[in-house]
Amino acid sequence: MKKLNFSLAALCAFAYSANAQSLEDAIKGVEVGGFLRYEYEDNRFKNQLFQDGANGDGTAEHTWRTEAEFKTPVQNNVALALGIYYETSNNVNHGKGSPANAPDSPSNFLGDGLGSGKDGEFGVSTFYATVAPDFTSTNITLGKMRLDTPLNDNEEDRGTGILAVNSDIPNVSLVAGAFDSWALDDLSETFPEQSIAKPLYTLAALANYELGIGNLEAQAWIFHIDDILDSSIFAQLSFNHALFHLSAQYAYANLNNQGFESLLGAGEYQNKGDFISLEAGIDLESLKIPLQLSVGYITNTQDNFGVSLDNEGALQLAGAVWFDNYDGTGIDFSAIGSAIPRDTQKDLDVIYARASYALLENLSVGIDYISGTNKVHQKSSATSIDYDFYEVMPNITWQLGENIEIFTYYALLKTEQNSNDIGLTKSENRNQFKVEAVYSF
Repeated sequence: MKKLNFSLAALCAFAYSANAQSLEDAIKGVEVGGFLRYEYEDNRFKNQLFQDGANGDGTAEHTWRTEAEFKTPVQNNVALALGIYYETSNNVNHGKGSPANAPDSPSNFLGDGLGSGKDGEFGVSTFYATVAPDFTSTNITLGKMRLDTPLNDNEEDRGTGILAVNSDIPNVSLVAGAFDSWALDDLSETFPEQSIAKPLYTLAALANYELGIGNLEAQAWIFHIDDILDSSIFAQLSFNHALFHLSAQYAYANLNNQGFESLLGAGEYQNKGDFISLEAGIDLESLKIPLQLSVGYITNTQDNFGVSLDNEGALQLAGAVWFDNYDGTGIDFSAIGSAIPRDTQKDLDVIYARASYALLENLSVGIDYISGTNKVHQKSSATSIDYDFYEVMPNITWQLGENIEIFTYYALLKTEQNSNDIGLTKSENRNQFKVEAVYSF
Protein backbone atom coordinates (compact mmCIF):
# COMPACT_ATOMS: atom_id res chain seq x y z
CA MET A 1 0.00 0.00 0.00
CA LYS A 2 1.33 3.39 -0.92
CA LYS A 3 1.82 5.72 2.08
CA LEU A 4 0.51 9.26 1.75
CA ASN A 5 2.38 12.10 3.51
CA PHE A 6 0.84 15.55 4.02
CA SER A 7 2.85 18.47 5.37
CA LEU A 8 1.25 21.00 7.71
CA ALA A 9 1.63 23.66 5.03
CA ALA A 10 -0.19 21.45 2.53
CA LEU A 11 -3.05 20.87 4.96
CA CYS A 12 -3.36 24.61 5.61
CA ALA A 13 -3.34 25.35 1.91
CA PHE A 14 -6.04 22.72 1.32
CA ALA A 15 -8.21 24.15 4.12
CA TYR A 16 -7.79 27.69 2.80
CA SER A 17 -8.70 26.66 -0.74
CA ALA A 18 -11.81 24.87 0.50
CA ASN A 19 -13.05 27.94 2.38
CA ALA A 20 -11.66 30.80 0.29
CA GLN A 21 -14.03 33.33 -1.21
CA SER A 22 -13.62 36.36 -3.39
CA LEU A 23 -13.14 39.79 -1.86
CA GLU A 24 -16.46 40.85 -3.38
CA ASP A 25 -18.27 38.02 -1.59
CA ALA A 26 -16.41 38.65 1.68
CA ILE A 27 -17.44 42.32 1.92
CA LYS A 28 -20.92 41.97 0.41
CA GLY A 29 -23.39 43.91 2.52
CA VAL A 30 -20.73 45.51 4.75
CA GLU A 31 -21.55 49.15 5.55
CA VAL A 32 -18.71 51.67 5.76
CA GLY A 33 -18.88 55.09 7.40
CA GLY A 34 -16.39 57.59 8.72
CA PHE A 35 -14.56 60.80 7.95
CA LEU A 36 -11.35 62.48 6.83
CA ARG A 37 -10.51 65.60 8.83
CA TYR A 38 -7.86 68.31 8.71
CA GLU A 39 -7.55 70.95 11.44
CA TYR A 40 -5.34 73.98 11.82
CA GLU A 41 -5.38 75.75 15.19
CA ASP A 42 -3.37 78.86 16.09
CA ASN A 43 -3.30 80.29 19.64
CA ARG A 44 -1.81 83.63 20.64
CA PHE A 45 -1.57 85.20 24.12
CA LYS A 46 -0.97 88.65 25.54
CA ASN A 47 -0.01 88.95 29.22
CA GLN A 48 -0.37 85.18 29.62
CA LEU A 49 -1.15 84.12 33.22
CA PHE A 50 -1.81 87.84 33.91
CA GLN A 51 1.88 88.71 33.74
CA ASP A 52 2.69 91.89 31.83
CA GLY A 53 4.64 91.17 28.67
CA ALA A 54 4.38 87.38 29.09
CA ASN A 55 3.02 86.42 25.71
CA GLY A 56 4.18 82.80 25.69
CA ASP A 57 5.46 80.88 22.71
CA GLY A 58 1.99 80.46 21.25
CA THR A 59 0.99 77.31 19.45
CA ALA A 60 0.15 76.66 15.84
CA GLU A 61 -0.75 73.06 15.09
CA HIS A 62 -1.76 70.98 12.10
CA THR A 63 -3.77 67.82 12.82
CA TRP A 64 -4.77 65.11 10.37
CA ARG A 65 -7.23 62.39 11.31
CA THR A 66 -9.23 59.73 9.54
CA GLU A 67 -11.60 57.11 10.87
CA ALA A 68 -13.58 54.36 9.17
CA GLU A 69 -16.04 51.91 10.73
CA PHE A 70 -17.08 48.68 9.04
CA LYS A 71 -20.38 47.03 10.02
CA THR A 72 -21.35 43.56 8.85
CA PRO A 73 -24.90 42.60 7.88
CA VAL A 74 -27.05 41.11 10.64
CA GLN A 75 -26.78 37.34 10.74
CA ASN A 76 -28.68 35.34 13.36
CA ASN A 77 -29.50 38.63 15.12
CA VAL A 78 -25.82 39.59 15.46
CA ALA A 79 -23.79 42.25 13.64
CA LEU A 80 -20.10 43.01 14.08
CA ALA A 81 -18.33 46.36 13.77
CA LEU A 82 -14.69 47.36 13.51
CA GLY A 83 -13.39 50.92 13.47
CA ILE A 84 -9.86 51.96 12.50
CA TYR A 85 -8.27 55.38 12.79
CA TYR A 86 -5.15 57.32 11.94
CA GLU A 87 -4.06 60.56 13.60
CA THR A 88 -0.98 62.74 13.56
CA SER A 89 -0.24 66.34 14.49
CA ASN A 90 2.53 68.87 14.12
CA ASN A 91 3.07 71.96 16.33
CA VAL A 92 4.85 74.27 13.91
CA ASN A 93 5.48 77.09 16.44
CA HIS A 94 5.77 79.73 13.68
CA GLY A 95 9.03 81.04 15.05
CA LYS A 96 7.55 82.03 18.41
CA GLY A 97 10.00 80.09 20.57
CA SER A 98 11.58 76.72 21.32
CA PRO A 99 9.36 73.62 21.53
CA ALA A 100 8.30 72.28 24.90
CA ASN A 101 10.33 69.10 24.49
CA ALA A 102 13.56 71.01 23.84
CA PRO A 103 13.42 74.15 26.01
CA ASP A 104 17.19 74.71 25.83
CA SER A 105 17.32 74.67 22.06
CA PRO A 106 18.47 77.96 20.53
CA SER A 107 16.34 77.38 17.42
CA ASN A 108 13.04 79.21 17.31
CA PHE A 109 11.83 77.32 14.23
CA LEU A 110 11.56 73.90 15.87
CA GLY A 111 8.11 72.45 16.54
CA ASP A 112 6.62 69.37 18.16
CA GLY A 113 5.48 66.27 16.35
CA LEU A 114 6.27 64.73 12.99
CA GLY A 115 3.19 65.68 11.04
CA SER A 116 5.31 66.60 8.02
CA GLY A 117 7.52 63.55 8.40
CA LYS A 118 6.88 60.14 9.95
CA ASP A 119 3.39 58.77 10.48
CA GLY A 120 1.59 59.21 13.77
CA GLU A 121 -0.85 56.97 15.64
CA PHE A 122 -2.76 54.17 13.94
CA GLY A 123 -5.06 51.74 15.68
CA VAL A 124 -8.48 50.31 16.44
CA SER A 125 -11.10 52.83 17.57
CA THR A 126 -14.12 50.53 17.95
CA PHE A 127 -14.53 46.75 18.01
CA TYR A 128 -17.93 45.47 19.08
CA ALA A 129 -20.87 43.16 18.43
CA THR A 130 -24.52 44.22 18.41
CA VAL A 131 -27.17 41.67 19.37
CA ALA A 132 -30.81 42.40 18.43
CA PRO A 133 -33.20 39.64 19.62
CA ASP A 134 -36.39 39.06 17.61
CA PHE A 135 -38.75 39.09 20.59
CA THR A 136 -37.94 42.65 21.76
CA SER A 137 -36.96 46.04 20.39
CA THR A 138 -33.59 45.96 22.12
CA ASN A 139 -30.02 46.42 20.91
CA ILE A 140 -27.23 45.04 23.10
CA THR A 141 -23.72 46.21 22.24
CA LEU A 142 -20.67 44.41 23.63
CA GLY A 143 -17.02 45.41 23.17
CA LYS A 144 -15.12 48.63 22.60
CA MET A 145 -17.52 51.41 21.59
CA ARG A 146 -18.09 55.15 21.64
CA LEU A 147 -19.26 56.59 24.97
CA ASP A 148 -22.40 58.25 23.67
CA THR A 149 -23.63 60.02 26.82
CA PRO A 150 -24.32 63.72 27.51
CA LEU A 151 -21.19 63.83 29.71
CA ASN A 152 -18.87 62.64 26.93
CA ASP A 153 -17.49 63.61 23.56
CA ASN A 154 -19.32 60.90 21.62
CA GLU A 155 -16.87 61.08 18.72
CA GLU A 156 -13.63 60.71 20.68
CA ASP A 157 -14.40 59.04 24.05
CA ARG A 158 -14.42 55.23 24.21
CA GLY A 159 -15.52 52.55 26.65
CA THR A 160 -15.09 48.77 26.83
CA GLY A 161 -18.15 47.01 28.20
CA ILE A 162 -21.84 46.47 27.48
CA LEU A 163 -24.66 48.86 26.56
CA ALA A 164 -28.35 47.95 26.16
CA VAL A 165 -31.00 50.21 24.58
CA ASN A 166 -34.66 49.17 24.79
CA SER A 167 -37.47 50.86 22.80
CA ASP A 168 -40.44 48.59 23.53
CA ILE A 169 -42.34 51.52 25.10
CA PRO A 170 -43.62 53.91 22.39
CA ASN A 171 -41.69 57.21 22.29
CA VAL A 172 -39.39 56.08 25.13
CA SER A 173 -35.92 54.53 25.12
CA LEU A 174 -34.35 52.95 28.19
CA VAL A 175 -30.56 52.70 28.45
CA ALA A 176 -28.29 50.65 30.72
CA GLY A 177 -24.51 50.48 30.42
CA ALA A 178 -21.51 49.06 32.29
CA PHE A 179 -17.89 49.66 31.27
CA ASP A 180 -14.88 48.18 33.07
CA SER A 181 -12.51 50.72 31.49
CA TRP A 182 -12.94 53.87 29.46
CA ALA A 183 -10.95 56.67 27.88
CA LEU A 184 -11.45 60.43 27.53
CA ASP A 185 -9.81 62.58 24.90
CA ASP A 186 -10.26 65.78 26.89
CA LEU A 187 -10.44 65.07 30.62
CA SER A 188 -9.13 68.56 31.30
CA GLU A 189 -6.48 71.04 30.25
CA THR A 190 -4.12 69.32 32.74
CA PHE A 191 -5.02 65.71 31.91
CA PRO A 192 -5.62 65.27 28.17
CA GLU A 193 -6.29 61.82 26.66
CA GLN A 194 -6.62 59.70 29.79
CA SER A 195 -7.65 56.04 30.17
CA ILE A 196 -9.34 55.14 33.46
CA ALA A 197 -9.57 51.54 34.71
CA LYS A 198 -12.49 52.03 37.09
CA PRO A 199 -15.95 50.59 36.34
CA LEU A 200 -18.48 53.12 35.03
CA TYR A 201 -22.23 52.43 35.23
CA THR A 202 -25.11 54.39 33.72
CA LEU A 203 -28.91 54.22 33.49
CA ALA A 204 -31.05 56.55 31.39
CA ALA A 205 -34.52 57.21 30.03
CA LEU A 206 -35.10 59.27 26.87
CA ALA A 207 -38.52 60.38 25.63
CA ASN A 208 -39.68 62.11 22.46
CA TYR A 209 -43.28 63.25 21.91
CA GLU A 210 -44.81 64.97 18.88
CA LEU A 211 -47.48 67.35 20.23
CA GLY A 212 -48.78 68.78 16.99
CA ILE A 213 -47.62 72.29 17.90
CA GLY A 214 -44.05 71.10 18.36
CA ASN A 215 -41.76 68.37 19.60
CA LEU A 216 -41.12 67.72 23.30
CA GLU A 217 -37.91 65.91 24.27
CA ALA A 218 -36.75 64.83 27.71
CA GLN A 219 -33.85 62.76 29.01
CA ALA A 220 -32.52 61.78 32.40
CA TRP A 221 -29.24 59.97 33.16
CA ILE A 222 -27.57 58.69 36.31
CA PHE A 223 -23.92 57.65 36.56
CA HIS A 224 -21.63 55.93 39.04
CA ILE A 225 -17.86 55.33 38.85
CA ASP A 226 -16.28 53.06 41.44
CA ASP A 227 -14.00 54.99 43.84
CA ILE A 228 -14.30 58.22 41.81
CA LEU A 229 -17.90 59.35 41.35
CA ASP A 230 -20.45 58.29 43.94
CA SER A 231 -23.33 59.64 41.87
CA SER A 232 -24.00 61.96 38.99
CA ILE A 233 -27.17 63.01 37.17
CA PHE A 234 -27.94 64.80 33.94
CA ALA A 235 -31.40 65.98 32.89
CA GLN A 236 -32.61 67.93 29.88
CA LEU A 237 -36.03 69.16 28.81
CA SER A 238 -36.55 70.87 25.48
CA PHE A 239 -39.37 72.00 23.21
CA ASN A 240 -38.81 72.52 19.50
CA HIS A 241 -41.17 74.46 17.25
CA ALA A 242 -40.64 75.44 13.62
CA LEU A 243 -40.05 79.03 14.74
CA PHE A 244 -38.42 78.68 18.16
CA HIS A 245 -36.92 76.35 20.74
CA LEU A 246 -36.63 76.27 24.53
CA SER A 247 -34.19 74.08 26.43
CA ALA A 248 -33.10 73.56 30.03
CA GLN A 249 -30.24 71.42 31.39
CA TYR A 250 -29.28 70.40 34.89
CA ALA A 251 -26.26 68.31 35.88
CA TYR A 252 -25.00 67.30 39.31
CA ALA A 253 -21.89 65.41 40.46
CA ASN A 254 -20.95 63.98 43.84
CA LEU A 255 -17.31 62.87 43.83
CA ASN A 256 -15.74 60.17 45.93
CA ASN A 257 -12.94 62.10 47.63
CA GLN A 258 -10.83 59.04 48.39
CA GLY A 259 -10.76 58.01 44.76
CA PHE A 260 -10.26 61.61 43.66
CA GLU A 261 -7.15 61.85 45.84
CA SER A 262 -5.75 58.66 44.35
CA LEU A 263 -6.29 60.13 40.88
CA LEU A 264 -4.93 63.65 41.47
CA GLY A 265 -2.81 63.28 44.62
CA ALA A 266 -3.36 63.80 48.33
CA GLY A 267 -5.45 66.76 49.36
CA GLU A 268 -8.83 67.94 50.56
CA TYR A 269 -11.02 68.28 47.48
CA GLN A 270 -14.58 69.38 46.92
CA ASN A 271 -17.03 66.64 46.12
CA LYS A 272 -20.20 68.39 44.92
CA GLY A 273 -20.85 70.47 41.84
CA ASP A 274 -23.78 71.36 39.61
CA PHE A 275 -24.53 73.10 36.31
CA ILE A 276 -27.69 74.91 35.18
CA SER A 277 -28.24 76.10 31.62
CA LEU A 278 -31.30 77.78 30.07
CA GLU A 279 -31.55 78.56 26.36
CA ALA A 280 -34.14 80.09 24.01
CA GLY A 281 -33.85 80.64 20.30
CA ILE A 282 -35.69 81.48 17.08
CA ASP A 283 -35.32 80.09 13.55
CA LEU A 284 -36.84 82.22 10.79
CA GLU A 285 -36.08 79.85 7.93
CA SER A 286 -39.76 78.81 7.64
CA LEU A 287 -40.53 82.50 7.01
CA LYS A 288 -37.99 82.58 4.16
CA ILE A 289 -35.53 84.50 6.33
CA PRO A 290 -32.28 82.50 6.73
CA LEU A 291 -31.56 83.76 10.25
CA GLN A 292 -31.11 81.86 13.52
CA LEU A 293 -30.72 83.50 16.94
CA SER A 294 -30.35 82.03 20.44
CA VAL A 295 -29.54 83.32 23.92
CA GLY A 296 -28.59 81.38 27.04
CA TYR A 297 -27.69 81.63 30.69
CA ILE A 298 -25.35 79.38 32.75
CA THR A 299 -24.93 79.25 36.53
CA ASN A 300 -24.39 76.87 39.47
CA THR A 301 -25.68 76.49 43.05
CA GLN A 302 -23.11 74.10 44.56
CA ASP A 303 -19.52 74.96 45.49
CA ASN A 304 -18.29 74.33 41.94
CA PHE A 305 -19.56 73.48 38.45
CA GLY A 306 -17.43 70.45 37.50
CA VAL A 307 -20.11 67.97 36.39
CA SER A 308 -19.04 66.41 33.08
CA LEU A 309 -16.55 63.61 32.36
CA ASP A 310 -15.09 65.09 29.21
CA ASN A 311 -14.51 68.82 29.69
CA GLU A 312 -17.42 69.76 27.42
CA GLY A 313 -19.72 66.82 26.74
CA ALA A 314 -23.19 67.88 25.55
CA LEU A 315 -23.51 70.87 27.90
CA GLN A 316 -25.26 73.89 26.38
CA LEU A 317 -22.42 76.31 25.65
CA ALA A 318 -21.29 78.82 23.07
CA GLY A 319 -17.88 80.06 21.94
CA ALA A 320 -14.66 78.06 21.89
CA VAL A 321 -12.04 79.30 24.38
CA TRP A 322 -13.50 80.55 27.68
CA PHE A 323 -14.23 77.07 29.04
CA ASP A 324 -10.95 75.67 27.68
CA ASN A 325 -8.58 78.19 29.29
CA TYR A 326 -8.45 77.06 32.95
CA ASP A 327 -5.37 79.12 33.84
CA GLY A 328 -7.08 82.24 32.54
CA THR A 329 -10.72 81.87 33.62
CA GLY A 330 -10.54 79.16 36.31
CA ILE A 331 -13.27 77.24 34.45
CA ASP A 332 -13.28 73.49 33.86
CA PHE A 333 -16.53 71.56 33.50
CA SER A 334 -14.92 68.15 34.03
CA ALA A 335 -15.94 66.59 37.36
CA ILE A 336 -12.64 64.72 37.64
CA GLY A 337 -10.30 66.90 35.64
CA SER A 338 -9.29 69.65 38.02
CA ALA A 339 -8.33 69.61 41.70
CA ILE A 340 -10.62 72.05 43.51
CA PRO A 341 -9.66 72.45 47.19
CA ARG A 342 -12.53 71.91 49.60
CA ASP A 343 -11.91 75.39 51.03
CA THR A 344 -12.69 76.94 47.63
CA GLN A 345 -16.08 78.02 46.35
CA LYS A 346 -16.74 78.90 42.72
CA ASP A 347 -19.79 80.81 41.48
CA LEU A 348 -20.36 81.09 37.74
CA ASP A 349 -22.65 83.49 35.89
CA VAL A 350 -22.53 83.47 32.11
CA ILE A 351 -24.78 84.86 29.38
CA TYR A 352 -24.27 83.99 25.75
CA ALA A 353 -25.79 84.74 22.37
CA ARG A 354 -25.40 83.10 18.99
CA ALA A 355 -26.44 84.35 15.56
CA SER A 356 -26.18 82.67 12.17
CA TYR A 357 -27.21 83.96 8.74
CA ALA A 358 -27.17 81.96 5.50
CA LEU A 359 -25.71 84.12 2.76
CA LEU A 360 -26.15 81.27 0.27
CA GLU A 361 -27.68 77.82 0.46
CA ASN A 362 -24.26 76.39 1.28
CA LEU A 363 -22.57 79.34 2.99
CA SER A 364 -23.45 80.85 6.37
CA VAL A 365 -21.78 83.36 8.66
CA GLY A 366 -22.26 83.62 12.40
CA ILE A 367 -21.03 85.14 15.61
CA ASP A 368 -20.98 83.99 19.24
CA TYR A 369 -20.79 86.40 22.17
CA ILE A 370 -20.13 85.30 25.74
CA SER A 371 -19.87 87.43 28.87
CA GLY A 372 -19.41 86.04 32.35
CA THR A 373 -17.88 86.07 35.82
CA ASN A 374 -16.27 83.26 37.77
CA LYS A 375 -16.05 84.23 41.46
CA VAL A 376 -13.47 82.13 43.32
CA HIS A 377 -13.74 82.49 47.10
CA GLN A 378 -11.34 81.07 49.69
CA LYS A 379 -13.54 80.44 52.74
CA SER A 380 -10.86 80.24 55.44
CA SER A 381 -8.97 83.39 54.42
CA ALA A 382 -11.99 85.35 53.14
CA THR A 383 -10.03 86.24 50.02
CA SER A 384 -11.61 86.15 46.58
CA ILE A 385 -10.64 86.49 42.94
CA ASP A 386 -13.16 87.46 40.31
CA TYR A 387 -12.48 86.42 36.72
CA ASP A 388 -14.51 88.72 34.47
CA PHE A 389 -14.33 87.66 30.84
CA TYR A 390 -15.92 88.05 27.46
CA GLU A 391 -15.40 86.21 24.19
CA VAL A 392 -16.33 87.15 20.64
CA MET A 393 -16.21 84.43 18.01
CA PRO A 394 -17.12 85.21 14.38
CA ASN A 395 -17.37 82.05 12.28
CA ILE A 396 -18.05 80.80 8.74
CA THR A 397 -19.51 77.46 7.62
CA TRP A 398 -19.14 76.42 3.99
CA GLN A 399 -20.86 73.24 2.77
CA LEU A 400 -18.96 72.39 -0.41
CA GLY A 401 -21.14 69.39 -1.18
CA GLU A 402 -23.13 66.66 0.46
CA ASN A 403 -20.02 65.26 2.15
CA ILE A 404 -17.54 68.13 2.54
CA GLU A 405 -17.78 70.95 5.09
CA ILE A 406 -15.30 73.69 6.00
CA PHE A 407 -15.72 75.52 9.30
CA THR A 408 -13.53 78.37 10.51
CA TYR A 409 -13.61 80.83 13.39
CA TYR A 410 -11.55 83.49 15.13
CA ALA A 411 -12.16 83.60 18.89
CA LEU A 412 -11.06 86.59 20.98
CA LEU A 413 -11.10 86.06 24.74
CA LYS A 414 -10.27 88.79 27.24
CA THR A 415 -10.15 88.06 30.98
CA GLU A 416 -9.71 90.49 33.87
CA GLN A 417 -8.59 89.20 37.25
CA ASN A 418 -9.76 91.22 40.24
CA SER A 419 -8.48 90.29 43.69
CA ASN A 420 -9.75 91.75 46.98
CA ASP A 421 -6.53 90.60 48.68
CA ILE A 422 -4.10 92.76 46.74
CA GLY A 423 -6.62 95.17 45.23
CA LEU A 424 -5.22 94.86 41.72
CA THR A 425 -6.81 94.27 38.34
CA LYS A 426 -4.85 92.33 35.74
CA SER A 427 -5.81 91.21 32.26
CA GLU A 428 -4.99 88.40 29.83
CA ASN A 429 -5.87 88.10 26.14
CA ARG A 430 -6.09 84.84 24.22
CA ASN A 431 -6.92 84.66 20.51
CA GLN A 432 -7.57 81.40 18.70
CA PHE A 433 -7.90 80.88 14.96
CA LYS A 434 -9.11 77.55 13.65
CA VAL A 435 -9.91 75.96 10.31
CA GLU A 436 -11.53 72.54 10.08
CA ALA A 437 -12.23 70.66 6.85
CA VAL A 438 -14.21 67.41 7.09
CA TYR A 439 -15.16 64.86 4.45
CA SER A 440 -17.81 62.46 5.79
CA PHE A 441 -18.70 59.17 4.16
